[in-house]
Parts: sequence; structure tokens; C-alpha cells
Amino acid sequence: MPLAPGSAAPRAVLRDPAGKEVALADLCAGGPALLFVHKADCPATAIAARVLPRFAAVTGLALAAVSQDGGGEARAFAAANGWEGTVRLLLDPEPWPASQALGVRATPTWLLLAGGRIEAVAEGWSRDDANALAARAAGLLGTAPAVVAKPGGPEPALRPG
Repeated sequence: MPLAPGSAAPRAVLRDPAGKEVALADLCAGGPALLFVHKADCPATAIAARVLPRFAAVTGLALAAVSQDGGGEARAFAAANGWEGTVRLLLDPEPWPASQALGVRATPTWLLLAGGRIEAVAEGWSRDDANALAARAAGLLGTAPAVVAKPGGPEPALRPG
């Protein structure tokens, strides 16, 4: 079960594609951060990955994609989904210690972090969940909410992870 909203964010370490360690706590040091834990071969991830860069419309929200794949596959997936310049790519190599610390049980898992705490969690792909995460992030930042997945858009309303 993913960590519940209100839980303290665990101490966990990820790696950037160059192999440098990145502490989970550092991702939200400057304000709220949205973590997108994913695996490239997951059908729900394929849908959600195209939406992730749209969260950049929430001014001040840091975006980080945490890949459970190897570096080469993770970089190719990020490039194919247009993340360059908006989404920070990080790696959680097998046996996925950061994912385990966060309680990730499905991909994708979305975690909104702020002030060292879990603010919101969603699993799989849901248009409603994506828009709720964007609204919650905007609320934390005191900015206007953004609709990241419009009804009638190219994404289905729901795809479990």
C-alpha cells in the first residue's frame, strides 16, 4: 500500500542518469514535487507519461519521473514522451529501494510531496486523479489550478496500473 497522505516522506535515495545520488527529501526542498514512479512497459504508464509534462502548467511544481527501468531504457522513454526541460528523470534500480520505501505496488504511482510529507497519492491512470493532483498542487502553491487531462481528450478516463 502506498504511503497515505499525511505520512512523512521516507528517507530514500534515487540516482540521476549519470549515477549521482539524489535524496528524496531534496526533490521537494524548494516547494511541492510530483513524483511519477513508472515502468516503461506498463500500459497505464504509457498513457500517463504523455500527460506528465502538462503538470508544468502548475507554476512552481517540481516534476520528477522515477524509473524502475535501466538508464538507457529510462532515457529513451523520457525522450519519447517529451519530458526534456520539464521533468527530471531519476532511477530507482532493482531491487527498487525507493519504490519499496514509498510503498509503491503498481505503476504508475503518483505521489505529491510537500514539506517532507505525502500530500496526495494516486495509482494507475485516471483523468480525475490527474486533475485532482494538479488542483491539490496548485492549492499548495497558491496558484490557479490547471486541467492536465480534459474530458474528450486523447486519454481514456481510466486505466488501472
